Amino acid sequence: MLGEIIAAVTLSWARITVALAISALAAVIIGIYSGISRRVDRVVIPVLDILQSVPILGFFPVAVYYLANAVPLLGYELASIFLIFTCTFWNLAFSVYEGARSIPQSLVEVAELSKLSMRDKLRKIYIPAIFPGLVDQLPASLANAFYFLAASEVITLGGAQVNVLGIGALILKYQEAGNYAGIALGLVTVALSIVAVYLLVLLPLIAYSDKYRFDIIQPPEVQRTPLIIGVYTRIKSIHAPLGVKSKRLAGLAHRINLIQMVNTRYMRSDIRRLLFVIVMIGLLIFLGPRIYASIDDAWAAVVVVAEAGLRLGLISVGEALAYSFLRVLVCLALMTALTLPLVFIITEKPHIKSALLPAFQIVAALPSPLIFPLISRLFEAGALPREFGAILLMALGSFWYVFYSALGGFSHVHTEYLELAKMYNLSSFKRLRYIYLPFATPSLVTGLITASGGAWNTLIIAERLGQGGRIFEVYSPGLGKLMSTLAELADIPALVLTVIAMTIVVLLVNRLLWRSLYDYSIRALRIHE
Repeated sequence: MLGEIIAAVTLSWARITVALAISALAAVIIGIYSGISRRVDRVVIPVLDILQSVPILGFFPVAVYYLANAVPLLGYELASIFLIFTCTFWNLAFSVYEGARSIPQSLVEVAELSKLSMRDKLRKIYIPAIFPGLVDQLPASLANAFYFLAASEVITLGGAQVNVLGIGALILKYQEAGNYAGIALGLVTVALSIVAVYLLVLLPLIAYSDKYRFDIIQPPEVQRTPLIIGVYTRIKSIHAPLGVKSKRLAGLAHRINLIQMVNTRYMRSDIRRLLFVIVMIGLLIFLGPRIYASIDDAWAAVVVVAEAGLRLGLISVGEALAYSFLRVLVCLALMTALTLPLVFIITEKPHIKSALLPAFQIVAALPSPLIFPLISRLFEAGALPREFGAILLMALGSFWYVFYSALGGFSHVHTEYLELAKMYNLSSFKRLRYIYLPFATPSLVTGLITASGGAWNTLIIAERLGQGGRIFEVYSPGLGKLMSTLAELADIPALVLTVIAMTIVVLLVNRLLWRSLYDYSIRALRIHE
C-alpha cells in the first residue's frame, strides 16, 4: 500500500508541477500586457474575473471532449493537468497584473529615455517587478491544486468514469472502500511532501524574490542585485541630485524622443488597424455562411433560455443571487478581518512565521472531499447555524488567496519606513494602519479578487452539498443552491440562465468595485514611494 501511495503522490506532484509551470508562463504574458496596456486591461481582467468564478466542474466538458478525446494515449492526463491549471492560474495572473501596474512611473520614463527594447524592458523592469508577487502566490496556487486534486483526477465522460493514477483519486478510492488506514497514510505522505517542497523550494524562492523590489534603502545583501537596482539607481541619479536645468534637459530629451518616434508609431498603428480590418473581412467571408446557417439555432437557444427564466421567475433568480452575493461579501469581510491581524503578527515575529507557514500550507492543501462532508455533518445536526456553515465552506475554498496575498504585501514594505516606526516607537496599530496597509493594499486587493472568485466557485457546494444520500443545504435561497438543484434535474437552459446572471454580477463588481480599488491602491502606493 505504501508503494502505491508514493507512486500516486509522485504522479500528482508531476501534474501539479506541469500545471504550475504553464500557469506561471501564461500569467506572466497575460498579466504584464494587461498591466501596461489599458485597452488589454479593459477586456482581459473582467474575462479572468468571470472565468475564475466558474466552478471547476464547469471546465469538465472542455477537458473531456477537447483533450481526452483528441489525444488517445495522453488525453486524460492532459485533461487532468488542464483542470489543475484552472485551479492555479487566476491568482498568479492577477498578481502579475498588480506588479506591472505598480511599477513607478519614473522607472518607465527612464526606460523610454534609454530607448530600451521590449526585450530589455521585460528583462530589466517587468520581470523583476512581477517576480516577488508571483512567488508570493505560489503557495496559494499549490494549496488550491491539492484542494481540488480529487476533482482533477477523477474525470467523468458520459456514464463512464476515468480515474488517472494520483493521490487525489487514490484517497477517494480508499474512502469508498472504507480504508481509513490508507486515507491516513496518504494524507501523512502528502503532508511530508508539502513540507519538503515548502522548505526546499518555496522558502528559497521567497528569500530570493526579496532582492527584486522597488525600495529606497536596500539591505546590504540586496544591493548586489544586478537588474532592477541598477535601473532604479538611474532613476535616483536623474530625479534626485540633478538641478532644475538638468531636469529640463531630461524633459526636453524625452520630448525629442517622442517627436522622433511619433510618425513611426502612427504608421505602425495604421498598419495594425489595416491588418485587423483585412483579417476581420476574411473571417466574415469565410464564416459568414456558417454564421447565417446557425442563426436559427442560436435564436432557438436564446428563446429556450428566456423561457427558463420565465419558468423559474426572474424575481426568484434575483432573490437567490442577492442572498449569494451577500454571503460572498460577508465571507470576504470576515476573511479580511481575520487575515490582517494574523499576517501582521506573522510579519512582525519572524520566528512565528517560520514555524506556522509550513503548517498552514499543509492545512490549506487538505483535499476538499475529506473536509466538506465532515463540516456539513456538524451543521446538519443543528449544532451550528447553516448560514455560518455555508460561509465557512466558502472560506475554506478562498481564505488562502487573501492570506498569502496580504503576507506578500506586508513582507515588501520599504525598509526606511520600518526604521522610522522603530525610531518614533509607533504602536502596533499605527504601524499596521500607516505603514503596512498602504503598501499592502494592492496585494490585498489582488487577494480579495481571487478570493471572491474562489467564493463564487465554491458556492455551488457551500449552499447545497450532497453526501451519502443526504443533502446539506441552507434554508434561505441561494444561486449555488439553485444551480445544484438544476444540475440534478439536468435543466441545462435554466443552468445557463443562472450562469449568465452570475456573470453579470461578477462584471459589475469588477467594474464598479475592484477596478476602483486597484486604481486607488496603485495611486496610494506611488505616493508613498
